[in-house]
Amino acid sequence: MMNKRVKAEIKKFHSENHRIKFCLGTLAIITGCIVLLVIATFTQIKINFNIPENSVYTYLKFEYIPQIPVVLFIAALLGEYWGLIAILIYIILGLTPFFPVFALGGGMPYIFQYNFGYIFAYIFAVIFAGKEIKHKPSMVNIILSVLSGVFIIHIIGILYMSAIALLRHDSFDFIVNWIYYQSIAKLLYDIVFSFIAVLIGLGIRKLLWLFMG
Repeated sequence: MMNKRVKAEIKKFHSENHRIKFCLGTLAIITGCIVLLVIATFTQIKINFNIPENSVYTYLKFEYIPQIPVVLFIAALLGEYWGLIAILIYIILGLTPFFPVFALGGGMPYIFQYNFGYIFAYIFAVIFAGKEIKHKPSMVNIILSVLSGVFIIHIIGILYMSAIALLRHDSFDFIVNWIYYQSIAKLLYDIVFSFIAVLIGLGIRKLLWLFMG
């Protein structure tokens, strides 16, 4: 009997498609998401593997920072509206001189860092990804939300970085290498981990707002 009631409430939650209501619980979850994003910013997962190159294995090593999966998790958990608010608060905090929540510090001068374009792109990623899974969180929509979110972040990030590099008169080789290690080498990891993060976010969302109303 309880299982039927729970399923009915979840079905009603999706069919009504209401925006998540603001309450102390919502505020607490937004705060938790911001903290999680900050933690992800300073979490480094070392990835090592060999790639064949002319019959010789080349050793590739880089540090993966799981920020993008957390952004997609926030989109799935909070939706595009509250997710956007969480991302905006994170960015505003980082641009103040009091909360160095970005990987290389913070403050207004950070907008001239190569990687700020990726952070700025979180705004658009959470909107597109949140809308994609809002109406009907089917597997197709989940995949589309992940792909759109990940590619939006990387495309905007690459364009922004290239603009900063051109302003600084950096070499073409520097730009190509930077794009490879910051985007191309990490793209598959972002897609896979973001897919898992979205599934987790949707599951937690169902449980939380089933009891929060």
